[in-house]
Amino acid sequence: MPLTEPTDTATYPVDVVLSLQRERTAVLLRTLRGQHVLPTLVHGWGTEQAYSAMLHDAERPLTVLDVPDTRWDETLEHRVHALSNLSTVIVLTPEESDPAALLLAGAVNVMSRGTPPLELASRITAERRWLDSREGAGRGEPTHTLRLHPQRPRQSSQALLFDMLCSAARPWCCHELRLLLGTSDEPMSRRALRARISRLDERLSAHGVVVNCSTQWGRTALLGLADQCAGDGSTPTTPRASRAHEELERMPHRQLPIGPVPEPAKDA
Repeated sequence: MPLTEPTDTATYPVDVVLSLQRERTAVLLRTLRGQHVLPTLVHGWGTEQAYSAMLHDAERPLTVLDVPDTRWDETLEHRVHALSNLSTVIVLTPEESDPAALLLAGAVNVMSRGTPPLELASRITAERRWLDSREGAGRGEPTHTLRLHPQRPRQSSQALLFDMLCSAARPWCCHELRLLLGTSDEPMSRRALRARISRLDERLSAHGVVVNCSTQWGRTALLGLADQCAGDGSTPTTPRASRAHEELERMPHRQLPIGPVPEPAKDA
């Protein structure tokens, strides 16, 4: 469960606070309480509530990812790259961290956790103003319509995966999903992710929709959802022989961390 300070009804520049170690982030939250920039709820990495808030509670979500120390350095840029598919990301890091790799991975700003509270609050507020000034910065699928989609599953983990596939700004690499859906200590197992995607695919197949997967350069990319019938009039696949199921069976074993997934090749 997320850690929380006493709740209030204030509006904050930041929509979600995500932490790789909630207890230490809660201390930072108390330090910044008087600046009114961070919400009172701290979500641990991998929690469904955090990702759901990014997908549903704001049109242009701004997330602060707090990294209390350097133990996560090996996978941090890959976590940031994956998270940037759901939200604009500011990373708070220890003093000795190098921000260059995180900025290249997709963070809009990298700030030291040791920055004086007033300065840190001002910089976060400036990022919020910049985000609000951008035109067309929202996702393709309106966030408020996802919960009303007729094929959206009721089970929370399946609903989250459905929302992530519908709302992503770019295709998902299976290893990115493993990082996001795992914990701060380890990614979700390959088998568990494959089972979750296959269950969603089977559920959607009953409604003529499938999870669209593609394997290129030895990596499996999830391209979103697609109609089960091909545009050329070919016969629909059966639920247990869908393209997603076949592609996921061939999902390669790879060690994390990994780089960004290449964009699928466009038809000539």
